[in-house]
Amino acid sequence: MNIQEMMKQAKKMQQEIANKQDKLNSTEFTFEKQGVKLVVLGNRQIKSIEINEVLVDPDDKEMLEDIIILTINEAIKELDKKHDELMPKGMGI
Repeated sequence: MNIQEMMKQAKKMQQEIANKQDKLNSTEFTFEKQGVKLVVLGNRQIKSIEINEVLVDPDDKEMLEDIIILTINEAIKELDKKHDELMPKGMGI
């Protein structure tokens, strides 16, 4: 295979990855944990957060904060996996 053909294939692969990245970035993902519902775009932007009223206890706001943190961390971890899946295997990226 000549160098021009390799460059052509590399450019095609790069464009495919960019297209998949754009699609992922605009996709909505929903995460729910113990009464907290989080909607996050693939680009890791939080679109919305809903908190079940029973969790709103002025005397125990730390519990609510912990649940929100758990939900956000789960979302970030899952989105990181989705982004990693876009990269072709065996490219050392």
